[in-house]
Amino acid sequence: MEPSALSIGQLARRAGISVQALRFYERRGLLAHPVRTPSGHRRYPVETMSLLALIRRAQELGFTLAEIAGMLDLRRDPAAQCRDLCRMVQAKLDHVERQIEDLEQARDRLRALRESCPRLRPLRDCPVFVEMARDPRSKQRSAR
Repeated sequence: MEPSALSIGQLARRAGISVQALRFYERRGLLAHPVRTPSGHRRYPVETMSLLALIRRAQELGFTLAEIAGMLDLRRDPAAQCRDLCRMVQAKLDHVERQIEDLEQARDRLRALRESCPRLRPLRDCPVFVEMARDPRSKQRSAR
């Protein structure tokens, strides 16, 4: 039979996170402050497991703790609509797509640098260092 409340250690073990992470989530307002026993020990409802799963999955998707807190605020708001959460997801998707574009541009620049490297030149003359040391504004000026 499953207990109706878990100690912080039990919850941490079952959720696969550290006790420190639980305390941190509590301080950040992601978890409600649990009931305490007369001796001061935290007792978490078993339902906290599903909340922790939500937090961890949201983090895996790249949501910040502040964004997750916003999601949880929506979850507690009886007037909130699915579209409110979908807007948050769309904003994160837009951010990830911009990051992918930035990474693709960085990959292309790195490939170009690697290809420009003659390999048999003194290091001080290596085009990789020359290119990396160039003021990016000078490139923009010369492109005009």
